Amino acid sequence: MKWLAAVTVVVACNAHAEFKTGNDLLSDLNASDFFTRGLALGYVMGTFDVGQGYLHCPPAHVTAGQVQDMVRNYLTNTPAERHLSADILVNKVLKGVWPCKSSGRGI
Repeated sequence: MKWLAAVTVVVACNAHAEFKTGNDLLSDLNASDFFTRGLALGYVMGTFDVGQGYLHCPPAHVTAGQVQDMVRNYLTNTPAERHLSADILVNKVLKGVWPCKSSGRGI
C-alpha cells in the first residue's frame, strides 16, 4: 500500500501544469488596461502570501507595490528565464531578497 502512495506522489509531481509563465506575467504586469494589471498584481500577491514564512520571510510593512516592482524588474532583466512557470519565478525573487533564517522553515 505504501508503494501506491509513493507512485501517486511521483506522478502528481511530474504532472505539474503551469498556469502562467514569466512571459505571460510580465505581459500582464505591463498591460495597458487596469483590469489586466490588477489580475497580475493579484497573482503576484497570492504567490507571495502562499510562500510567506516558508519560502521567504519578508520584513513587516512590505507593500504590494514593492513586491510587484521587484517581480517586474526581475522578469524584465532576466529574459532567459521567462519561459519558466511564473509562480516559480516569483518565489525565486522573493526568496532571493528575503530568505528565511535556517530555522527549518525556508527551503
